[in-house]
Order: sequence, then structure tokens, then C-alpha cells
Amino acid sequence: MEQITITKEFTWDMAHMLAGHLGLCKNLHGHTYKMQVEICNKKDSVCERQDMVMDFKDLKDIIKEKIIDSFDHSFAYWKGSDDPVEIQIADALTKNGRRVVPLDFRPTAEKMAIYFHELIKEDFESKGFEIKKIKLWETPTSFAEYTSEGKDD
Repeated sequence: MEQITITKEFTWDMAHMLAGHLGLCKNLHGHTYKMQVEICNKKDSVCERQDMVMDFKDLKDIIKEKIIDSFDHSFAYWKGSDDPVEIQIADALTKNGRRVVPLDFRPTAEKMAIYFHELIKEDFESKGFEIKKIKLWETPTSFAEYTSEGKDD
């Protein structure tokens, strides 16, 4: 079946650490994340009145509100971590009014790609769109990709 999709790219800076990891990523560090969101119109290949899948500005507004506004220049941490340093850092930042994002999972690129998909899914589905793919770069050469095709909801 032929289908037109659109993709928009976003970037933000975020710190994290991976409790329990045996490598360097157990230390506090940051990345400039890059994310691509690919969507399609569930009904037709393009919106009838606009001759486009979705206005790129509308796509941008959803991602900005749901992801960028919370995660940009933040410390994302696993609130269930057994690493006292991770919890102490999060507590100190929170007490001093810094941006902190508590998560129910270790903030790996893989888990965050799934989380971001779930975070924005309803916003797109309620408007008649489907998220085809989330691609999340943690470094310029390393990314995780999440596709929901064939997944039972």
C-alpha cells in the first residue's frame, strides 16, 4: 500500500547516568539528543483540505509541549535506582530549583524512544495520525529506533 509519511527532527540537551552500568555511562554525563518523529495520516495519504499529511508546525508544537519543554537542559533519572549518588544528585537539583525528570526506568536511548512514543501517541491518534517511527540519537553515530507497526495496542 502506498503511503506518504512526514518526519520532523528535534534536538535538546539532557544529562543522565545509568545506575548499574559497568561502563563509563554509570557516571553523570550529558548528550545533545536528536529525535526524528515520523507520522502518517491514518485515513488518507494526505489531509483533504491542506494537501499535506500534517502541518509541520502542529507536529512541532506537540513535541515541544510533551517532550522538549520538560527534557531540555534537564537531569533525567531513574527514580527506582539503587544508586545513592543518582538519587542524591536528583534531590539536590530538585531542592535548588533545577530541572529534573524522574522516570520509571533507566534513561537509556532504547527505553526513552519507547517512552516518548507512548507519551505522544494519544495526541496524534486523537487527531487521526499514526506515529510510524521514533528515532532517538544519543550521540552523532548511535541511535535507538522504535516502530510500533504490528504491535497490538
